[in-house]
Amino acid sequence: MAPATVTAPATHQQPSRKGKKAWRKNVDISAIQTGLEEVRDEIVKHGGVVAEKQADQLFATDLTGDAEIAKKQVFRKPSKADEIIGQRSAVPGLDGRKRKIDESAITPRESKRYKSGDYVSHKELLRLKSVADNAGGGVAVEESVAHDPWAPVTIIKDPRFTYLDEVLPARAPKTLSQAPISLAADGKTLPNVRKPEAGKSYNPLVTDWSALLEREGAAAVVAEKARLIAETAAAEKEARALAEAEKVDKQDRDDYGTDHESAWESEWDGFVSGAEQEVHVKKMAARKTPAERNKVKARKEREAREKWEVKQKERNVQEKRIAQIAREMSAKDKARNAARRSLAVDNDSSASEDDDKEVPMQRRRFGRLPIPEAPLEVVLPDELQDSLRRLKPEGNLLTDRFRNLLVNGKVEVRRKQFQWKLAKTERFEKWSYKDWTLK
Repeated sequence: MAPATVTAPATHQQPSRKGKKAWRKNVDISAIQTGLEEVRDEIVKHGGVVAEKQADQLFATDLTGDAEIAKKQVFRKPSKADEIIGQRSAVPGLDGRKRKIDESAITPRESKRYKSGDYVSHKELLRLKSVADNAGGGVAVEESVAHDPWAPVTIIKDPRFTYLDEVLPARAPKTLSQAPISLAADGKTLPNVRKPEAGKSYNPLVTDWSALLEREGAAAVVAEKARLIAETAAAEKEARALAEAEKVDKQDRDDYGTDHESAWESEWDGFVSGAEQEVHVKKMAARKTPAERNKVKARKEREAREKWEVKQKERNVQEKRIAQIAREMSAKDKARNAARRSLAVDNDSSASEDDDKEVPMQRRRFGRLPIPEAPLEVVLPDELQDSLRRLKPEGNLLTDRFRNLLVNGKVEVRRKQFQWKLAKTERFEKWSYKDWTLK
């Protein structure tokens, strides 16, 4: 091995080398010290300087190889799934199969207890365990929890309260055992969930959709005309009432005359003159002449005739409107019957009841509130969509179901109760306790 080349020690930032003091101070020997430390380590660890040893002392030729290295290379870490599957408990699993009781294994004492009724079955044991488990965190619910409010109740009489009236047991009403009466005109019970019409589909046929649109549009037009007629009649009635009031007022003024002046009309700003303070004696009304009486009689007859003519005109208008409504209803019934006959060619009468069409209602004997109208579920031409992503749901099953309950007579029609917002109240302490004086 070639000897290491010896070079002059390195000097770092040596400003001057004029004296021996500068040599000792500015000479860098860190490399020499590092080399000496390495030599000492090699002597301690390897028994001498490595650079001075022979090759046969440093290296050895391996002809067989190491078996441990081969084992380490073959080993492969298993996956997490293999580890979970490979885990097996020493305790055997539970057997879920049902097996018959081996009567030969039952001792005479156990058989006697089993027959006497002291034996607890497996089902009862499970029920008791569930009750014990739920005792800490909840309440065990029995299978039969139905409550009958009309069931007979045993009333225990207390002799201390004999002076109180006897509590009568609750009696079920007679109508509880009767079937509900349907409010439909034909008396038939509507299904709970009615089958919708073909025109209400999200992708309907053109014929079904156009028929539904025309029918609902005609019904909307009739309803709007009826509303306008009712508004016009109400406005005319109010105008006639105002005109009649003005006419009566004018007639009263004519009968009274303008020559008479009341005392309060002669007063001005609360002051009364001396002449006005004098007592006036009311003059006797002069007796009317036959000409004046005839004139009053003729006026009253004229007013009565005018009132009769006005009432007769109102009656004529109402009769015409009733006849028009009857014609419209008959035409609507004919169109509905024709459409029903055309649709029910191959269907029986029961299938036609499931259609979600307007059902005529009969006149109710009791109740003033009307049954709410069925919601209008018609898709206009500009609302038809060719994609389900842009489709808007129509209708509400809850509303339809509740209306069917009303029509079938199972639920009473009632007015909607609103929860009005109560006035906010603030509590504060008055400052009057500060206003005090020392006595």
